[in-house]
Amino acid sequence: MTGRELVSWLATAAAAIVLCASPARANSGVKLCIEGSRDEFQDCNAGCTDDYQTAKDACSNRDHQCVDACRVEREDCETATGLDAALGSCANQLAQAKQKCRQNNPPGDNRDQCIEQVEVVGFECRAAARKAARPALRQCRKGFMSCAHSCPPASPPSPSNVKQCRQGAQDDFKTCKADCKETYQVEKDACRHRSHACVEQCRSNRDACEAPIESQLATAIGACNATRATAIANCKQTYPDGSPAQEQCIENAQVADFICRDAARDVARPGLIGCGNTFLQCAKSCGPASPSGAFLDGGSGF
Repeated sequence: MTGRELVSWLATAAAAIVLCASPARANSGVKLCIEGSRDEFQDCNAGCTDDYQTAKDACSNRDHQCVDACRVEREDCETATGLDAALGSCANQLAQAKQKCRQNNPPGDNRDQCIEQVEVVGFECRAAARKAARPALRQCRKGFMSCAHSCPPASPPSPSNVKQCRQGAQDDFKTCKADCKETYQVEKDACRHRSHACVEQCRSNRDACEAPIESQLATAIGACNATRATAIANCKQTYPDGSPAQEQCIENAQVADFICRDAARDVARPGLIGCGNTFLQCAKSCGPASPSGAFLDGGSGF
């Protein structure tokens, strides 16, 4: 039985469960079905990435297996820098600090101010971790390029137009990912035994609701980034390269940019939440996938 056939069978089984089992067991069947869909979705995406990398290596006239081995070496090298562990530590510290803010302050301005302060500390922690790892990461990238360039030619040889070949590979990759997502949504809706066409309309309505909010957010973040770029350029003109004063000036500009972007997201968040809540209500109101079907409510996450 293929993965697609398995998910289809699970969707049918989940529909049968809701008719003859307790609500708890029905929800369990829905979750099992959705987990199967999600696993297939992840496998599908992994296949898209594999195909893309194979095609891209062929475009560069490099043996794919050799370049893949270089990628594994690069991943090992990047892991050895300790950046992931350091960022994980920053995330844990931030989560604990936020929890203390909530424990020590009732909802209101004091709590919000406390959380904003610890988020800035969290940003500085991540920035310091990336700064510390940057030299090692550069070496990892250089090692990868050297390794990949030493790989033998692909067999058969790559096409003459490398740029066009890579663009074609990228277009195929995007199409593959879109197909994976569409299949996942169809199967997920089937798991809940809801009309996919109806839920897709709800998704389209959500996208339309979010579009102007996301556009305003993108504009606001673009303004933050422009301000940061100007501030950093001023730092570089004012202080000598590599000096502590220049580094502190740039760090201050980055912190100000973080606060600016965070404020922009705070403005957008209520509207996006409203769009999401409307979508959930719309999707839950969709009729069954077939006249003989029944509703399966396994929670949100359409």
